[in-house]
Amino acid sequence: MAVGLYYYRVWSALEEEREQNFLYLLQLDNEVLIPNQEPIECRICYTDVPAGDGVLLRECLHSFCRECLRQVVNLCQDPEVSCPFRDDLYACDSKLQQREIRALVSQEEYTRFLERGLVVAESRSQNSYHCRTADCKGWCIYEDSVNEFICPICTAENCLICKAIHDGMNCREYQDDLRIRAQNDAAARQTSDMLKTLVQTGEAMYCPACQIIVQKKDGCDWIRCTMCQTEICWVTKGPRWGLQGPGDTSGGCQCNVNGRKCDPRCQNCH
Repeated sequence: MAVGLYYYRVWSALEEEREQNFLYLLQLDNEVLIPNQEPIECRICYTDVPAGDGVLLRECLHSFCRECLRQVVNLCQDPEVSCPFRDDLYACDSKLQQREIRALVSQEEYTRFLERGLVVAESRSQNSYHCRTADCKGWCIYEDSVNEFICPICTAENCLICKAIHDGMNCREYQDDLRIRAQNDAAARQTSDMLKTLVQTGEAMYCPACQIIVQKKDGCDWIRCTMCQTEICWVTKGPRWGLQGPGDTSGGCQCNVNGRKCDPRCQNCH
């Protein structure tokens, strides 16, 4: 009987401890930053940090002084901030949570951190396009089916085909005007040369019907000219259909006629 009572008391004590730990964890979850419970030595500046003056990182439970973590955030060039713990055998790969980052730095520093992250994200994105308005920070990741980008920052309408803003002009009018201005305007000449380079490198082509420059941004090898609406096979650089228009497989690139592709490199132009 005494043994059973003993085990019951041990079990009750463990249950009470678990409940207290659970309530403590709930309390910590509501805290923006978790303070260190015991004195530590900061692994960055190697100064002694009294209990409550440092920060315990949620993801990895490594502790540092607040000022060192603030400097880590301010010096970080990536969209995510890694735990700075390093020793001869181990480098922590955990990340600081956004609420921790926001609490460690000032509002101005946090804004700069977000801006740096956006710049890095743009540079690492394959299909990114930056707004052509001077000094505008707006950009997007485009899809093959989208030809316009309305910048959420300056509200300018960017043409993803011409890589320019040409309000009041369609693509043909803009490209014709660009060729004329390129004779005397250095900026227009630079843009014109950029479009020509895209054609030369195979990133753009002349529409076989109206001769404006069109571009395939991604996806399959079927594109439609934004000016004359001609359907084009990107691989053969010619009309997708014959003279009779859509459905006329007697001409054009003849892809999938008799089960054969128009070109070994074709990625579903029909």
